[in-house]
Amino acid sequence: MTDEHQSAYYRTIAREFLRRRGAPFFLSPRDLSSIASWEERAIPLTVILEGIERTFENRRDRSRGTKGLGLSFCERQVERALAQRTDRAAGRRKAAAPRSAKQARVRAEVERFLGSPQPAGPDVAPRFQEALGLLSRTPPDEEALERVDAEVDELLLARATPSERQAAHRDVQTDSPAPGEDIACQVRTQLLKMLRTRGRVPYVSLFYY
Repeated sequence: MTDEHQSAYYRTIAREFLRRRGAPFFLSPRDLSSIASWEERAIPLTVILEGIERTFENRRDRSRGTKGLGLSFCERQVERALAQRTDRAAGRRKAAAPRSAKQARVRAEVERFLGSPQPAGPDVAPRFQEALGLLSRTPPDEEALERVDAEVDELLLARATPSERQAAHRDVQTDSPAPGEDIACQVRTQLLKMLRTRGRVPYVSLFYY
C-alpha cells in the first residue's frame, strides 16, 4: 500500500471504531497494533468495518456497554467476516469440504464434553445438547452457535470464584496491559480462557476450529 492509502486505511478504521465506542476518543498502542496487523495481512477495509459493526451490534443486542473497549475486542468478528468472504470467493463447492470437516470436529468435541464429568455445572449441559442439534444441520446456524457460546460464557463467569478472578487479574497485570485498554474486558477474557481450559469446555462456533 502507498503511504496515502495506508493513512486512509488507518483513519477510516479509527474513525468508525471511535464513533461507535465513544470515549475515550483515542487509540491505545494495542489498538494501533491491531490495525497494523490487519494492514500487513492486507485485510480489505470493508471486512474490518463489517467486523467492527458486528461487534458493536452484538453488544447492543445483549444490552452491554462499550465504554473502554479496545479494537482487539473486534478481532473475532473481523476474522469471521474475513472467513465468510473467503468462503464466498472460493465458491460453495470448494468451501464445503473444510466447513464439513470443521463441523465434524466441533460435534466430536461436544459429544466428548457431554460424555465426560462436567465440573462446569449441570446448567451448562443443556446448551451443549442444543449445540449438538444445531450441528446436525447442514449448514449449521452459525449465529445460533455463537449465541450458545455467549450463554456458556455467562454461566461460567457467574460461578467463577473470587480466587479465580484474582488469578485472572494477576495474569493481565503481568502481561502489562496497554494504556487506554479496558482492564475489565481483558480480565474477563483471561478468566474465560482459564475456566474453559480447566473444565475442558469447548467452543461450539465453527470460528474456533
